[in-house]
This record gives sequence, C-alpha cells and structure tokens, in this order.
Amino acid sequence: MINIIIFCVFVTNAYGYFTIPGKCPENVAVQEDFRLADFYGKWYQAYHYSSDGQNLNNCSTLELMTRPSGIYLNQSRIDRGLFHRYSIGKIEIPTRVEGAANLELIFAYKNAPRRLKTRKYPFKVLATNYNYYATVYTCQYSPLIDKHFMYVWILSRNPSLNVVSKELAMKPLQQFGVNNSIQRNMVKEDRNKCVPKYYDDVPLEPMTFRFPVPI
Repeated sequence: MINIIIFCVFVTNAYGYFTIPGKCPENVAVQEDFRLADFYGKWYQAYHYSSDGQNLNNCSTLELMTRPSGIYLNQSRIDRGLFHRYSIGKIEIPTRVEGAANLELIFAYKNAPRRLKTRKYPFKVLATNYNYYATVYTCQYSPLIDKHFMYVWILSRNPSLNVVSKELAMKPLQQFGVNNSIQRNMVKEDRNKCVPKYYDDVPLEPMTFRFPVPI
C-alpha cells in the first residue's frame, strides 16, 4: 500500500514537471569547435526558462572546477532569498571533437538508494563567445506520459548582460520551432537579496534536474 502511495505521488509530481508533449527536440545544433578550457570560471545566470514555470531561486551562478577526480560544475543559488544552495555535478566530456558541446552532468549521492546514487543529465552548450554570454539547455523525457521538460540558461560573465549579447544568446533558441515561446517566457534573474542568512554545507538536489530516473 505504501509503495502504491509513493508511486502515485511520484507520478503526480511528474505530471507537473513534464509539461511539453512528445520527446525532446532532436538534432539540436550546438556550439561548433567548443573549447571547454575557455568556458572555465564563473557564469551568472542572466535569464532562464523553465518549461514547468517554476522560479524558486535567484542569484544563480555556474562555475567549472577542477578536482583530482575530474572536472565539475558547481550550480550555486539563493533559495527564496534566505538559503544558500549548491549542487555539484561531474562533467562527462565527449570523446568526439564534433560533439564537444554535448556535455553531460553526473550527480552522485552516497546515501541514496542504489538506483539513485548516480544520475546523468544532458548539458548542451548551444552558443557562447566565452567572454560575455553563453546559451545552455537541458531536456528530460518521460516515456510514461510522453512529455518532456526543458530548462534554458542564458549566462553572462558579469551580473548583468548587455543588449547585444542577449540577442546573440537568444538566437539559437529559434531552432526549437514549436517551443519558440521560450524567448517570450524568459525570466530575468533577480539579483536582489544575494546575501543569504543561512548556508548549507551539504550539496542538494539541483532544481534544474529534479527527476533522477526515467519515468
């Protein structure tokens, strides 16, 4: 009985999370000749799009880090202006040069059940000039309900993004066709209350990748 209740809750949450009918867009064009080394450093989230319409965090940043075990991406944000949250995922680098911008993030949770210990998500760099802007997106598909979820980052090297860089960053989103509402529904990052009252010492679930297993 408990298992049935948990499954029902999980599926109900999935219906609210996966909102776009069908599978994820195929053959999405990414940045050509992508150079990961030039992508290092801090990026500020200037605008974002979440297909489920949720906007739970502000003052978000992304930063590449090198550790002895590999290259990692730290997603830092402020939750409701009160709590500092962060999520660290290991970057899986493509073996082919042609697909260098088709990155994947791997999150590991030691205390999670075996099926949920390792979670892998796409992290595609659609465009960047490395010094001012970057456009990144992820997409997850649920075969159970035949819908997908999308999240788009418009990143800036500075807390604010100039108009020209914004237009260049938005341009790759035109290829999504039916999802052109992305550009109309972009949310500007709220950089108020960027000094949280509380800090977390343990990394938490990333809000942009909330479902760890195919459903």
